[in-house]
Amino acid sequence: MNNREIIEKWLSAFGRGVDRKMIEEHVTSHGNHLWHLFSWCDVECLEGENARKAFDDLQYDQAVKFCDGYSNRIRNVVNTEKISSRQVDKLKESDVYIVANDFSWTYVRTHERGICGPYFARVK
Repeated sequence: MNNREIIEKWLSAFGRGVDRKMIEEHVTSHGNHLWHLFSWCDVECLEGENARKAFDDLQYDQAVKFCDGYSNRIRNVVNTEKISSRQVDKLKESDVYIVANDFSWTYVRTHERGICGPYFARVK
């Protein structure tokens, strides 16, 4: 899967039901971040310590990690083994996204630490 496909699949999974215009204005347009899906749009998610706990409680062997998501671009797409929210906090990248291989959940640590996020969302 290439970067564009990952972005589209992530937005489709977690932005289901969100107006496309809202996504275009606040998520995918220049100067915005993919995680704005949670801060601007009415997407059900956990935030802060609740998000950390939900993520840490997950049972999985492997997921996909990618970084940034600024202006609808991602980088450093890799598979990752089970990782904790503390380990994610120690990563040097600006914004870090961990998503299930089947896109059933995602965890996002933003560069706005203490202000926005982290976020955890599960597809219903």
